[in-house]
Amino acid sequence: MLKADRANKIKSFVSREDSASKKYPRVIINADDFGITDGVNKAISELACAGRLTSTSVMSNMPLCEEIAKLKDRIGVGIHLNLTTGRPAAKVSAVPSLANEAGEFFDLSTLLKRMRSGQIVQKDVESEFSAQIKRLIDMGIQPDHVNSHTSVLKYPLFMKIAKRVSAGYGIPAVRTFTPRKFDYMRLLSPKRAIISLYLPYQKFKWKQGGFNVSDRKDSLLQFGLKYSAAISYLKDVFTHLPEGVLEFVVHPGYCEGDSAPLGGYVDEREVELQALMSSEFKSFIEHSEARLIRFCDI
Repeated sequence: MLKADRANKIKSFVSREDSASKKYPRVIINADDFGITDGVNKAISELACAGRLTSTSVMSNMPLCEEIAKLKDRIGVGIHLNLTTGRPAAKVSAVPSLANEAGEFFDLSTLLKRMRSGQIVQKDVESEFSAQIKRLIDMGIQPDHVNSHTSVLKYPLFMKIAKRVSAGYGIPAVRTFTPRKFDYMRLLSPKRAIISLYLPYQKFKWKQGGFNVSDRKDSLLQFGLKYSAAISYLKDVFTHLPEGVLEFVVHPGYCEGDSAPLGGYVDEREVELQALMSSEFKSFIEHSEARLIRFCDI
């Protein structure tokens, strides 16, 4: 009887602790693009070791993706589904509508043109997404979330296929796009207004499919980003954290070696790295009283 009473007290205490912790803002700091270059891998690893990240998303079709094994027990790891950079994870002959004559993915603009003209074969997309997820699992890592490079999962065709494939591999969470702060200027553009109305519906469909999602999302990504602006933005984010769970997305990296896979976002990655490693950012986190979590903690 005494053992039962003690167990009930412990259970009650843990329940109160869990409930109390959920009253604090909870933040997933997720670094995209692990595997894209050695410099990006190095930056993400340093930030993870410094406690400035809680999660990363791996481009498992890229040659350097296997370095994630060093971090798999330190931070959360998800799959960064990719159709626009590098070569397919599947054999090119198995996904011919996704690759050019050199056996490489099309750039985003070409991919979308092919999608709209019906040149993308859904079976090819399903095979490629499966190959990328399976490659991560074969490394001994069960992805705890799914998102995508160049945000291709915003598009209904790719979202539908990713939802089916991810569910089949037991991936529990996904990135969605409810902004921390809504920019009402978007409503002045018919195209942006439609997208702003569609994304909450997409989030609903993911949740309906059994996936966990964050309540809000924000990102440090900004073309032409300067250090002072990065610090200012980090301060704003961690001073005005929303209720629930915020996913804060970062793209750190060292600009060394071949930067071609990085597209137009190159020097800004080092700026992000410097800001995230700064004593200012550490102070922002500490004063925010935020609980830093992974997707598996949602």
